[in-house]
Amino acid sequence: MQLTQDYRDKKVSPLTLNIMNAEVHSLFDQFTDLVQGSSQFSEWQEHISVPPAVGQGSIRRTRIRSGMEIVVTDITFAQDMKLHIQEACQLFELSYCLNGEIYCEWNGRESFTEKMTGNVLFFEDELVYEEKKAGIRQHMLEIRLSPQELLHYAGDITEKHRMESWLHRHKGQIDEYPNTPAIHKCVSDMMNCSYNGTMKRLYMESKAMELIALFAEVEGHETVGGNRFLSRDDLSKLEQARQLVIHHFEQPLSIQQLARRVGLNEFKLKKGFRERFGITIFELVRKQRMEKAIWYMETEGYNVGETAVSVGYSNASNFATTFRKYYGCNPGDYLKAIGHSRTSSP
Repeated sequence: MQLTQDYRDKKVSPLTLNIMNAEVHSLFDQFTDLVQGSSQFSEWQEHISVPPAVGQGSIRRTRIRSGMEIVVTDITFAQDMKLHIQEACQLFELSYCLNGEIYCEWNGRESFTEKMTGNVLFFEDELVYEEKKAGIRQHMLEIRLSPQELLHYAGDITEKHRMESWLHRHKGQIDEYPNTPAIHKCVSDMMNCSYNGTMKRLYMESKAMELIALFAEVEGHETVGGNRFLSRDDLSKLEQARQLVIHHFEQPLSIQQLARRVGLNEFKLKKGFRERFGITIFELVRKQRMEKAIWYMETEGYNVGETAVSVGYSNASNFATTFRKYYGCNPGDYLKAIGHSRTSSP
């Protein structure tokens, strides 16, 4: 994780907070008090801005009801943020990280969350250490519920038993779930909600229900019994394949090479990859290349040709065609736009 130059130069000491999370809503409340955030309240929503000494950005919380809240964090910390959280209540959480890097440690276990990943957890009595590095935008959606509120959404006894199995399966764990296109769209809808007041609360709750339902579909790939196309061992190998694709996106491995590396036949690799992650291997390579291309142009100041080569394209024309399909504009036009934005900024 690379810190910003300002942070390295100033050698700012990390900020360490100790929080006792006695009920679902207390984490937000205590964090606000400890960082001395500036708060704005409405009937259903609270918005806090952190002071400059802590960082830049804000946190929004929508309280759906007692025992359920939706929290959107968008902060770049000025110093490393270290949290010691005593989870003294039962907490079920679905989260989605749009950007950031979060390290967690609890009960001898570790978890590292990065951008475009979703996590599910169920904590009952855990001491959790959490660390977020300075200079990295932390953009996160969290749906936080008590188990009773989760079961509130069960339509019948079968669904209730399924949800109870989630709690049992994920107890004491932070587990990653696949980033399917439907999940990504649902999260995007929640992040870009334009409603206010009661309508916003209703919209956010409906989207939270949708995300829970989409998670249920993901969980279906791991249920016991029935026609199981993928075993748990297969799922582990597919995750290895996903990591290899991400690591080698500039010079992608062939399907044959990838299948050999993880120990799956090519049919199961291709079909299982699409079912597990909601995206094909080719689409993931393209996604990684396009996201990295934006980074090279915005952060490193590369021109179109330099960017094309850096993300694995030998032909700048092919790169431009893919970029246009992915983002809706030519890379040259994008460079002009960000150049104009920088020159016009105060």
